[in-house]
Amino acid sequence: MHWTEILGYAASALVAVSLTMGSLVKLRVINLAGAVLFAVYGALLGVWPVLLVNGFIAVVNVVFLVQLLNRRPDYFQLMPMRDRDNPFLRRFLEFHAPDVRRFFPGFDLDRLQNPTIVFVLRNMVPVGVLVCSPDTPGTLRIHLDYVLPPWRDLRCARYFYREWGPVLAENGFRRFVAHTEAGLHRNYLRRMGYRPDGERGEGWYSRPVLGS
Repeated sequence: MHWTEILGYAASALVAVSLTMGSLVKLRVINLAGAVLFAVYGALLGVWPVLLVNGFIAVVNVVFLVQLLNRRPDYFQLMPMRDRDNPFLRRFLEFHAPDVRRFFPGFDLDRLQNPTIVFVLRNMVPVGVLVCSPDTPGTLRIHLDYVLPPWRDLRCARYFYREWGPVLAENGFRRFVAHTEAGLHRNYLRRMGYRPDGERGEGWYSRPVLGS
């Protein structure tokens, strides 16, 4: 296989991978790299339409990246929801139910006793919701930790744990626990500082309320 052919395959792979990114910045960066490689590929082979189109795509990616990186910082806020029968909460969970079941197949709000419900607002838009309740003494179990796909860059989760950790510690909580059988959710928990909890059994993870 000639090296120019390898270059074309690499460019195709980068463009394909970019479309799987949940973060707009990552999507633009990886797509930019793929477009640049395709432009080089087109230039080497003398295929000018490939060079021109991908050169244009690269410029577009650079423009959008500059705009994304120069925009004002996102504003985060936690909004507790006291009423589990709140119409907006119910509609939110109903609308996103198929995606919620991918990560939390056994979640049922009506089966929980006195759950604490918190929406995560990002630039005043509700983009995620957490449902938790006390478990064993000093332990808070996370039943649902759901964020809409476009906002899954971990910033919402990090904000929640950073802001709520000290509050929970003052109220006697020492750790979070969560149970999962979904591989994607398991990877997320590990990235958020959770570790397997052998004392509780298979599929259980825990992390301290302060730090990771």
